[in-house]
Amino acid sequence: MEFIFKLGAMAGEGAFVAGRTLGRVFARAGYNVIGYPEYPSLIRGGHNSYQVAISDKEIYSPKEKIDVLIAINKNALVFHKPSLKENSVVVYDSSLAIDSSSFPSNKLVKVPAMKFVEEAKAIPKMKNTAYVASSLALVDFPLEIFLEMLKEEFSRKGEEVVEKNQKVATLAYNYMKESLPPVARLHPIGKPKPFLSGNEALALGAISAGMKLYSAYPMTPASSVMHYLVKKQKNHSVYVFQAEDEIAAVNVAVGANFAGVRAMAGTSGGGFALMTETVGMAALAETPLVLYIAQRVGPSTGMPTWTEQGDLFQVLGASQGEFLRIILAPGSAEEAYYLTAYAFNLAEKYQLPVFILGDKFLAESHFTAGIDESKVVVDRGKLVLGGLEELKPGERFKRYALVEDGISPRTIPGVKGGEHVATSYEHEEDSFTTEDFEMRVKQVDKRARKLELIEKENNSPAIYGKGKRAVLVWGSQLLPALEMQKMLKQKGEEIAVIHFNWLYPLFKNKILPKLKEFEEIIAFENNSTALFSRLLRMETSFFPHKVVLKYNGRQFFAEQMIR
Repeated sequence: MEFIFKLGAMAGEGAFVAGRTLGRVFARAGYNVIGYPEYPSLIRGGHNSYQVAISDKEIYSPKEKIDVLIAINKNALVFHKPSLKENSVVVYDSSLAIDSSSFPSNKLVKVPAMKFVEEAKAIPKMKNTAYVASSLALVDFPLEIFLEMLKEEFSRKGEEVVEKNQKVATLAYNYMKESLPPVARLHPIGKPKPFLSGNEALALGAISAGMKLYSAYPMTPASSVMHYLVKKQKNHSVYVFQAEDEIAAVNVAVGANFAGVRAMAGTSGGGFALMTETVGMAALAETPLVLYIAQRVGPSTGMPTWTEQGDLFQVLGASQGEFLRIILAPGSAEEAYYLTAYAFNLAEKYQLPVFILGDKFLAESHFTAGIDESKVVVDRGKLVLGGLEELKPGERFKRYALVEDGISPRTIPGVKGGEHVATSYEHEEDSFTTEDFEMRVKQVDKRARKLELIEKENNSPAIYGKGKRAVLVWGSQLLPALEMQKMLKQKGEEIAVIHFNWLYPLFKNKILPKLKEFEEIIAFENNSTALFSRLLRMETSFFPHKVVLKYNGRQFFAEQMIR
């Protein structure tokens, strides 16, 4: 069973609030839920929509077609008409004039939301409660769960606010029951599930990894990480620092990591452009750094509230010179949680920058994600917090010792015997600057030797399913790919999905044997120049047999991938 709602309204009318609430109701009832928002880059005006897909089985991604459209304004009837199936239901506010001949095969239902608000002596904002309750009635879902959620949500505002919301909900629910027989029957099926955005899952992964400082300057679609952490900071002893700009934000994160505090900075591509000089400094100083980049349409301001996978080479080439870095790209909310925790370990174990490359689609969509904090293990690498002999006059701690594995012992300020300089200059073993040619070569080779250990990490692509043909994706496009795979399997067709969530470095001997298992590999990328396919060819000599590209500001939909 799968059922899909879409709510459409002018910005500020509450499509997101109503949509997320509807998703939370079904998540609490044990369903798998995907919540997918779309909105323009406007402070006021413009059209917002929120799709809620519900299933009693696995569901991975939003769909092109919907079962119910809830039109809070007239634009919703125009913009989302192509999303309707032949038998879809259109629920619309009774204040809208609608030409029923435009929807000949659809059931049309008016909802007098403001009438319910007035009858309950409530405020206009509460009409969103009426839309959620009407939606529940359409699928014969019991109202009690929603009433309990209203109590939990608004009890801090007083009993009167709770009672008015509950009355609006009850009036709308009963009205819909009387107006139209249920178009589906969805009743609670299991235990409540968390309903998280990709950014919220990432933030929780950072907390589980022991992050104590998050620094950022607001930039869509990374901003909600900061907003979410602000709500969590007191209970988890995390300090959230809103910097005056992105340059300050990344330098704060580097300074905190130098002092031994696990810290992360977050931004989008335009903000990251300002951070790159500091990335190089951290790399040469071998100071751990975790950076989250939530991709959106570029270049420059581009389309700030839409999605793309266009920043891979920006991150790959950030800062001047040559140095090791690790680039991760989570494919789901669960991966955003676990890979973020893993990123902190990688940054400290190998003393280098680690990038988490997300995108608007994953960052701001909501999922019933299963995460388990007990699976997160903290590994701080060669961090020395004490036990060193005090330095004698003239002696210096060898912070950049030319060790065999390339990972020198690291201390933090206050460790006696571990005093050193972390500098953006090339350096001797004792951390003091040098322009000695031989030492330069030795330090470059030392840092490069870390690659042998990095190769032993869990960096092979994951393969889902089987078949002679495979679809190759990276990052968030795993979600529509898995949905496509599920839909094809229902038709009796088998196709594998190859997913890369470790983008760099790539190891030929670990990748090619897996790719050679397939007769044909089709890559799907959310950019215009096949960035990852090109990187794959650079690093392994392999290029997919076919490449399908999408770069209009939306991610792939499963139906598109099938076509």
